[in-house]
Amino acid sequence: MGLTTVYTSTLTAHAQVSYNVTLTDSGISPATMSASEGEPVSMTIINRGTKVHNFVLPAFFIFTSNLQPGSSTSAKFTPDKTGSFPYYSDTGGQPEPGLRGTMAVH
Repeated sequence: MGLTTVYTSTLTAHAQVSYNVTLTDSGISPATMSASEGEPVSMTIINRGTKVHNFVLPAFFIFTSNLQPGSSTSAKFTPDKTGSFPYYSDTGGQPEPGLRGTMAVH
């Protein structure tokens, strides 16, 4: 009679937070987002405005290209620090009035 060795392993899967981010000529929706440190974040970003916009979240090195009206892009990252971090559209090199938001990472 032989011995049977059973190996078990536990895989820890991190839940992913997903956001649909809408850029318009007057704002970004949602204006606030939240995530947890170490938890992947996925964003689909669409420009619903009539002007060119982009999406910038510098704390996590997210800098999209300029999006023409009706176009979209996506971004993924995993927050590696906690705090409150601004995001905005800065087409033309300056943050656009009203196109701002905050990501809170816990």
